[in-house]
Amino acid sequence: RSVVDALAENPALEAVTINRSRHTISVATLGRTDVPKLTERISATVRRAEEAAGTAGCLLLAGEGDCQTCAQPLSEVELRKITIHSDPETTTISRVTCPTAPKFWRWRDIPWPKVVQRDVEFLEHADEINEWRAQMVAAILCGVCGLGAYLFRAYPVSVLGYLLAYLAGSWFTAQEVWERLQKQAIDVHFLMLAVAVGSASIGAWGEGTTLLFLFSLSGALEHFALGRTQREIRSLFREAPKFATVLDEQGRERETPVEKLRADMRLLLKPGAQFPVDAEIVKGQTASDESNLTGEATPVEKAVGDHVLAGTLNLWGAVEAVVLRPVAESSLQKIIRLIKEAQHQKAPAQQFTDKFGAFYTYLVLGLSLAMFFVWWLGFGLPPFTSTSAGHSAFYRTMTLLVVASPCALVLSIPSAVLAAIAWSARHGILFRGGAAVEKLAAVNTVALDKTGTLTTGELRVEKVE
Repeated sequence: RSVVDALAENPALEAVTINRSRHTISVATLGRTDVPKLTERISATVRRAEEAAGTAGCLLLAGEGDCQTCAQPLSEVELRKITIHSDPETTTISRVTCPTAPKFWRWRDIPWPKVVQRDVEFLEHADEINEWRAQMVAAILCGVCGLGAYLFRAYPVSVLGYLLAYLAGSWFTAQEVWERLQKQAIDVHFLMLAVAVGSASIGAWGEGTTLLFLFSLSGALEHFALGRTQREIRSLFREAPKFATVLDEQGRERETPVEKLRADMRLLLKPGAQFPVDAEIVKGQTASDESNLTGEATPVEKAVGDHVLAGTLNLWGAVEAVVLRPVAESSLQKIIRLIKEAQHQKAPAQQFTDKFGAFYTYLVLGLSLAMFFVWWLGFGLPPFTSTSAGHSAFYRTMTLLVVASPCALVLSIPSAVLAAIAWSARHGILFRGGAAVEKLAAVNTVALDKTGTLTTGELRVEKVE
């Protein structure tokens, strides 16, 4: 649908080919066109299709169906204006034109856009969630090797210890710096590495090792807090059903993955299980436990015409219901999506340090370079070789670089905020990002709903008459 719209809006665009196996997009144009704008339009189209989950997404990108089975089908008028050619790996959507026209098309490749997956569950793999373990091992190795090298600093082997400490402490930071350099950007991570290298260049191995140890330890703690938050949130929704019982027109039951459910499908919802999607009851009565979504433990009576929410528990009655919306648009999914997005929302203090860190990096590097020439040309100090009369201009420059390293500012705020979010998640309190944590410090009055908050939220029999 979006590609067809792009063809209609851009007369110079003739065809779009999507290769699913190689993850490439190719566009054919004829005549002058705004290539950056066209690239952005097509990339955004594919990105939106991939970000959507389940049946809300484009089945074509998953290798299923074709453009004829789109959730937003093309009209007969639109179908007469285009041709669609599909095979197991590629799909080409092009204008209807004369047979010789493709010879004059100019093909361009567009990078496959990076997307943030939004599915029913958190898609972070276990190795990503537990990445903090590798970072913690690297930080500990950096500290142990650095301490050993310091204790045996009188021996030549100490240099080997410092080199191992540098390698372990800078391993993950160097990867981040390389990724940012590829995007033509530097930040405080680059400054930290520059300071460490500068320390080593003037023989201050201990100072450089200490800096790398603190920085790598902070990164490990940051990932640990984030991973723990992911695990706590996943535990809250791990009971979400993966399959649903669908009733066909003859009333026969079949198990269907929740991602395949479409609006108006008829479901059989049995007692004791969670509702897989948002639905409207059309037959039967029951009660639902909505405490995991609303915090209210009192069961809610449900009858014909009432809506039930995905993730809530069907307590006692078998009912039939009609799907209201795909699982990707359910209430449960919206909550999960908000939580995931909130994890990337930074507190004002963090936003300040990020912006300040990038500016500060350029400032310190520029100032250090300027002072090198001042000490060399202005004060007549030797540029690189220290003498008995004093240190060289390079030595003083590296000293300035080490002193200007913003360790406390960069390391403290992210670690504190993420630790607060992780601790809260473990106790069942979900913060929508670091901004909410920071605002909590200014709260003077808190109002609490009694049921399930100040009380246990569980019903029990007190008396039978």
